[in-house]
Amino acid sequence: MRRHIRSLLSSGAKQDFRYGCMACAAALLWGALSVQAATGQVPDPASDIAARSYDHQTLNGILGRSARLSPVTGSGVSIDSMRPSTGSGPSLRLYAEAIERYSREHGVDADLVRAVIQVESSGNARAVSPRGAAGLMQLMPATARELGVTDVFDPDTNIEAGTRYLRSLLDRFQSVEVALWAYNAGPSAVIAGRLPAETEAYVHRVLVQRRRYQQQAGW
Repeated sequence: MRRHIRSLLSSGAKQDFRYGCMACAAALLWGALSVQAATGQVPDPASDIAARSYDHQTLNGILGRSARLSPVTGSGVSIDSMRPSTGSGPSLRLYAEAIERYSREHGVDADLVRAVIQVESSGNARAVSPRGAAGLMQLMPATARELGVTDVFDPDTNIEAGTRYLRSLLDRFQSVEVALWAYNAGPSAVIAGRLPAETEAYVHRVLVQRRRYQQQAGW
């Protein structure tokens, strides 16, 4: 009988301990929420994307292939399906001054900007994709509006806005690879952890093109 009573007391103590832990955790959570409410600071759900994304199996594939600079083959993705419908444009040398100027202004590697333009539009300032992205850096209509762009086909305006947008993604995600993921598929895709095969090929292709420009001293 005494053994049974001791068992019940021990069980009750364990239960009280569990309830105490749960109450403590709830208090800590409430305290954190109260601080956020008082300061007006709400954590950005993207704040840990860079660290979390490197555990993503598909993104690890991007990083592995890009490091080896191997061509995009056998992925089942047609790179041509990502290109604008208006074909190739002139040499990027025509836009060298604007690329250099806005890259310095926004603190973005000029070779990365060149690579994005080359992959996005092949240097065609009048390019329009099947999805409605337009200009050298293929700005989507909603993105262009957010950036205050009134003439998306003006090369100078497009490069400035596209470089500024790329800078914002680099700041937000703290990773070139993840920023390119967001540039192609949209930040919402990154937040959701959704990496389309088309975007996987896109990120790899931009990184390879960037390395080529670096090896050519810009061109």
